[in-house]
Amino acid sequence: MLDHARLNPKVPKLTTSGGKDGTENGDRFSSLPDPIIHHIFSYLETIDIIRASAVSRKWRYFWLSMPYLNLDINTVWSDPLNKWSFRTIVDKFREYVNWVLMSRDGSIDITKFRLFCYNYADDNTVYRWINIVARRNVQELDLNIISYSAFELPTYLISCDSLMTFKLCFDSSCVLKLPNSGGFSRLKSLDFLRAEFLDYKLLQNFILSSPHLEDLVMEACIFRDFDMLDISSSSLKNLTIHNGGVLEDSHDEHSGDGLHNCELMVACPNLVSFNFIGPSALDYFFEDLSSLHNVYIHLESRSEIPDYEECTYELCKIFDGIYNTEVLKLSVGSLEFLDCFVHPECFSISFANLKSLTLSVGMDDRHLQSLIALLNFSPNLEALKIYFEWCDHDDWEILDKDIPCLTYNLKIVELFEFEGNENELELGRFLLKNGQILQKMSINWVRGHNDPEGVMPKLTKFPRSSTTVELTFFEPESDVHFYQL
Repeated sequence: MLDHARLNPKVPKLTTSGGKDGTENGDRFSSLPDPIIHHIFSYLETIDIIRASAVSRKWRYFWLSMPYLNLDINTVWSDPLNKWSFRTIVDKFREYVNWVLMSRDGSIDITKFRLFCYNYADDNTVYRWINIVARRNVQELDLNIISYSAFELPTYLISCDSLMTFKLCFDSSCVLKLPNSGGFSRLKSLDFLRAEFLDYKLLQNFILSSPHLEDLVMEACIFRDFDMLDISSSSLKNLTIHNGGVLEDSHDEHSGDGLHNCELMVACPNLVSFNFIGPSALDYFFEDLSSLHNVYIHLESRSEIPDYEECTYELCKIFDGIYNTEVLKLSVGSLEFLDCFVHPECFSISFANLKSLTLSVGMDDRHLQSLIALLNFSPNLEALKIYFEWCDHDDWEILDKDIPCLTYNLKIVELFEFEGNENELELGRFLLKNGQILQKMSINWVRGHNDPEGVMPKLTKFPRSSTTVELTFFEPESDVHFYQL
């Protein structure tokens, strides 16, 4: 259905700054070079640029040479559902896009093309539009398609030498048909949202055959009947697999839900950044990730009754593959994944290169043991951020112990969503007492709880091993979320 929240767009009011004689001599905006005006207008919908043509004589035909087109069925008309049927709106939008593409100056390339539209099984209009922009040397293509059938990547798009960035989004799961051979010829950035893949060999070959691909995002995608998702690429630098909550309400046991029913293979020697969010895969295989620098892991339980031994094995396999990273952001959605820290024999390799660690934790005994163990596994850690999700009501004590990173390297500690309860205070005490070269500890209160029950005096009185550590307190102006850290 149409996005009702966007059906009443506010048309920007554009006015000129006239001279004393009432002419446009004082219009400084219109006197800017065309490339600058193009860049400013690139943030607007194409329909708004067309409307702006009535404001200035110079702008009357300006939209015809715009290298950026932003065409969205939800923003062309005001409240169209009160005027026409749904099918009429789709037909009128088709006529509108055809008119825009036919009216433009054919000698001007379409550098960026964003399209939000509907696609029917019996209508090839979308493919024709893609063909037009591909022949106009499009560099960035963003397609958001509400499709009622499978969608096929056309050959003329895959072979387009000018295309550098491609984002393909569906409103709900849609089968994406890939070519039988080959991949994008020059593409550097590829983003799939809610795409459903049917053949793991085709997807594997498609990625492997895109020789310039550097950034790959696969969000809420379905890998139907896959035994393994194999991402092997010598060019890939940034990889994101985000399948949190995929098909949670599906009643089709064969539909698949992200990587729930398959294994994950990552073999990318030049990979710098890796983000993995969602239910864990059946197994993990990592090859040659020596270039890895930045990792974000958020694991969700695959079942209501977790198998602790299995969960520990999965997390250990991930850690064994990413141990080279210098920056790690870890959010473990379920406690069953933490046993690998409680039992160090399950974790064979330390994070020797890790310099920055960001954790989302709950303040209970299991999380505490995991945190201390992870610090022990990170001897060269310099910066630590901890986001408190919740706190156990039972008070506990952390035994002081020598931890290499606290003794020699840890300089900065930041604590977020700090409420000032006894367990959080105990952690603060432990870090101040054992952080021998600590330079800064910042306390970020839960919003609206500035120094509850006089916590600041308690923190400032804790003994400190570092004579130069600075203790600071902050109250955020808005809510802080872990993914923002």
